[in-house]
Amino acid sequence: MTKAFSYVVIAALLLIIHLTPNPALACIEGLSWGMDLSSVERHLGVPFKYVQRGLNGDLFEVRDFQMSGLPVHSLRVRIEEESGLNQLVYEMDYENMTEVLAGLRHRFGPPVGTSVDIDGRSPQQQWIWHTGEDVIIAIKSEERPFLLAYRPSLLDPSFL
Repeated sequence: MTKAFSYVVIAALLLIIHLTPNPALACIEGLSWGMDLSSVERHLGVPFKYVQRGLNGDLFEVRDFQMSGLPVHSLRVRIEEESGLNQLVYEMDYENMTEVLAGLRHRFGPPVGTSVDIDGRSPQQQWIWHTGEDVIIAIKSEERPFLLAYRPSLLDPSFL
């Protein structure tokens, strides 16, 4: 009986750990993956506007946002009904790109960099970091402003 009880306790602890929101270490300090919209708005001190409903959650946006003193054209967040915050995307001017990339490199080390040519029309560069908790993708394209996207990691690098 005690052995079965210990298995139940361990399973319950693992379930609690798995369901507890993880800190989104790479994005805005204090945010956690899994937060609901009102918690994100309260933490950032700005109201978000509804943009669209999708299969992967609802998309919300705030324009003319400041991230560590840098102007951001838009900050979009994808929030699922069941699991909460699961993606952030910043759109900013290229003049701030070098500072942002340098900061990410300083904090998380060298990225994996790629250059992509999409249908021969719009070349773009991508830089990717895997922090263990987050996946960060920075994208430079001739057709769009500089994008910086964060999402929780689905892969535990210790299993590789």
